[in-house]
Amino acid sequence: MPHPHRRRRTTRLLVAGGALALLLAAYLAVMAVGAAWKNPCARYGPAPAGALISERSDVVTEHRSFWPIGSVCDWQRADGRGTIRSGNGSIPFSALTYALVATGAALLIAAARRPS
Repeated sequence: MPHPHRRRRTTRLLVAGGALALLLAAYLAVMAVGAAWKNPCARYGPAPAGALISERSDVVTEHRSFWPIGSVCDWQRADGRGTIRSGNGSIPFSALTYALVATGAALLIAAARRPS
């Protein structure tokens, strides 16, 4: 049977690692949403092919996206037949963020389940 001090130290390490992973994931998510908040539909790169280019504000609508983390932009089509969707999120960045959330949660659950 492991020594009680060693068990407490392992539990503390699990809690610290889990909290650190969750804090890093929160930081990454805030940075991604912050970058997406500054109207990337009009600022980042050209409109997608087939989109209507206009100074009118109703040509493009924007909303936040959980996958990938960022913004999704719906552009009116130049031919008038609906919209074209584009986004500015990064799939690898989003995968890293969600992996950190899962790791942090798993470490905290493991710490909570350890016998005292």
